[in-house]
Amino acid sequence: MLSILSIKNLLICLGMAFLMVCCEAPPTSTPATGVSTSIHEHAPNSQVATANMYRQRLLDSYALYWPMIAPEYQHEQLPAVLSDPLPELRAFGIERVAVLLRDGDASDEELQLVVDHLRDSSPIVRLAAAKLLPEINLPGLPEYVANSLSVESNKEVIKEELSFFRTRPSVQAIEPTIALLAMESIDEAADTLIVLLETNQVSQDMEERIVKTVQKTRRLNDNPSLITLEAMLGNAQVQRNLIHLLQHPNQQVRIAVAQGFASSGYASPLIERASNPELYEYALTALQQRVNIEAFKQLMELYVPDNELWQQAAFGIATTLDTSSLLRADDMLKRMGLEQLRLSILNAVWASAQQKSLVARKAIARRTVPLLISAGDAMGALQLLDLFGDSLIDEDLLSLRFSAAISASAWDAAEDARPMPKPWIEAWRILRKSDPTAAAVVLQQITLRFGDQLTEVQKEELGVVEVDSTHVEESS
Repeated sequence: MLSILSIKNLLICLGMAFLMVCCEAPPTSTPATGVSTSIHEHAPNSQVATANMYRQRLLDSYALYWPMIAPEYQHEQLPAVLSDPLPELRAFGIERVAVLLRDGDASDEELQLVVDHLRDSSPIVRLAAAKLLPEINLPGLPEYVANSLSVESNKEVIKEELSFFRTRPSVQAIEPTIALLAMESIDEAADTLIVLLETNQVSQDMEERIVKTVQKTRRLNDNPSLITLEAMLGNAQVQRNLIHLLQHPNQQVRIAVAQGFASSGYASPLIERASNPELYEYALTALQQRVNIEAFKQLMELYVPDNELWQQAAFGIATTLDTSSLLRADDMLKRMGLEQLRLSILNAVWASAQQKSLVARKAIARRTVPLLISAGDAMGALQLLDLFGDSLIDEDLLSLRFSAAISASAWDAAEDARPMPKPWIEAWRILRKSDPTAAAVVLQQITLRFGDQLTEVQKEELGVVEVDSTHVEESS
């Protein structure tokens, strides 16, 4: 590895050569104003070409020799490079910070210097900094980028900053993004505003202001993203005026309207056209914005067997319902035989049911436990019921606990739930038909635990025979 001194000397020499060429064509002043102008405005073409050549050689040398410098010296030199008078070198410094960042070696101070260059006088430097934003995570970054966006004039930099907010939506970016829509039609601004509004709540006044801005902008540029914004935020009359666009010959326009309606929960026109495959998904999304039992009923009318999107919508709505509505929704799914979906929903609801009342939790348990047992998770069902502790006194829940314990071969838990032979014998009768091996084990437990409590009729049914010990000894 080269020493930092030799590399610095080389770079200094190149820089001096570049400055000497620049000095050959000193700035000139116009007779009228006396204002200095750059060498690129008045220097002969040959001198400009030579200066550009040395400028490029200087940058090439930095690119070639910088990686040879030890990392600790790179960190030492970066602040100077990032503040160099030459814009290309400042941009080069940002690129080197990017390399360190991807190697996990960039410091917060270096990253902050990069972010500060969003206000640089040179657009190439601002663009280099903006491109690195998605990889930077500093406190206050969204607010700083939003402030920079509000004063940025370079379209390429604006695109990069808007792209940052599409991946990291922030409420601070809403105002400058709206301003971009008002100043000129920038497709990226409309796309970004959609993401920002889907992840942040705004006031009704702001919604109305956005709609007016969008409608004004659409007169000059009918971009599909603008249509989506209008469909998202427009009042009932505005939305009704857009319904006809669901039959527009341009697919992008149809999808733009559907996306806006779906985001706002305006489901009716989408449900009416749900037979159209390209609108079906948006109808499901619209219903998920309205978390009530009526939305779930409408969802049932859109049922398609083995459709994952439908099942996700059903899960999304059902898990947000109050307990009473949840039980009604569960009844609908039960009638359709969707047991696995029922179990997924009930398990999810139970996982966050600690804040619900005891009555509500027991109601959920009554639905969940039989499904767990049927799914082969009897131990999970038993553990669920054990969470009730001493409050588990309901006969139906005790019966469920007994069934779960029998299925899980948790014999002590089963006896604790039902400390008498009759329920055990009933369980044995059922198992004798469906699982003779399990029935034999249950029979063994009955004789061990309740042998002296069995009636003669029960013994006869179970095939339990009392053995006379005297007769056994004489036989021997």
